[in-house]
Order: sequence, then structure tokens, then C-alpha cells
Amino acid sequence: MVDPPGRRPEPETWRRVTSAVAELLCRHGPREAKLGAVAATAGVDESWLRESFADVGELVAEVVRGQVHEVFAVPGHRLTTAAGLDDLCRWRDDVVAAYRATRVPAGYPLGIIAHEATGLDDRVGRALAAHLAPWQSALGDAFSRLRDRGALAPCVPPAELATAVMGALVGAMARSRDAGPTDEVLAPFAMMLRHVMSVFAGPVG
Repeated sequence: MVDPPGRRPEPETWRRVTSAVAELLCRHGPREAKLGAVAATAGVDESWLRESFADVGELVAEVVRGQVHEVFAVPGHRLTTAAGLDDLCRWRDDVVAAYRATRVPAGYPLGIIAHEATGLDDRVGRALAAHLAPWQSALGDAFSRLRDRGALAPCVPPAELATAVMGALVGAMARSRDAGPTDEVLAPFAMMLRHVMSVFAGPVG
């Protein structure tokens, strides 16, 4: 996906913006996440932010897009080519590792946003759902392939399983929003995927 023209500065500047959004949401809640406050916290030009984003809801929605890409893009190749249960386990591990890599001082931006989503602009929730949807669909396709190959029971509803697993992932993100770098991040998501596959296919990794 190509970045909207003029919105993304150099990576280090955008990292500071993302970190500022996470810090304001985590420490002060949605009401304090104004464009001026983001600019001041990130140490960037407020006029650039205001030229690039109509308001903080639009900015946070863009942060969501970038964070979902960072967490899922590289692991996504393993998911879209998954041919067995071991591939899904490796995808799970890759997602956890990619999520860990997004940590900023305030915590995990995507987890913080997921936790605060109900208090934010509706566009943020829609952005989160929209950008996760392709990965949920890819997970459903992976479950379908595994079922067709006999790795999952014929009764498995792939789309429903994908919805359950991705729901557990979003919930785990929200709960682990401020977990430390050595904590067991996204444990409920890993447990859900392990449970789903063990119920329908026997013990897995």
C-alpha cells in the first residue's frame, strides 16, 4: 500500500509521532490526544501535522494503518502460504515477535489504541477493523486449506475460527498494551490459536 502523499515524513519522525500518540492515549486518555499535544510531545512541526491530518482521529487512524502493517506484513507471507499446522504456529510466533518490535516507551501503540478505541473517533475503530480484515480473511483461507488437506476436521468453519482467533488477538493487544519487553506479550492470542488447533486437529506447538 502506498502512503498518502505528504503524510509520512522520514521514518524517525513518524516513529516519534507514533510514540507521542501512544503516550498521550496511555497516560492521559483520548481527550488529551490533540494535534497540538501530539506535535509538542513528538517535537515536530504542528503546522505539518495540521496540513497532513484534519484532526487527531484521522492521525490515529493512520497510525493504526502503519502499526497493522508493521505487525502483520512480514508474518503475512507465512500465513498466505501456510500448508500445515506448524506453519500457523510459526505465523503466530512471528506476529508476537513483530508486535514486540513496535514497543515505544509508553507501551505498544496498537494495543494502546485498541484499548482506548471506544473513547476515540469512530474512524479509529473502523480503521482497525478494515486493516485487520485482510489478515483475518487470509487466516480463514489458511484454515480452509488445512481442512481440505485433512489437517483440520471437516466440520471446522474456517471463517468462524478466523474471527475467534483475530478477536482474541485484538483483545490480547488491548490487555498487553503496557507490558514490558520481557513479559509474555499476546499470550491469550497464542493460547486461542493453540486451543483451536488442538480441538480440531490434536496437540500442536
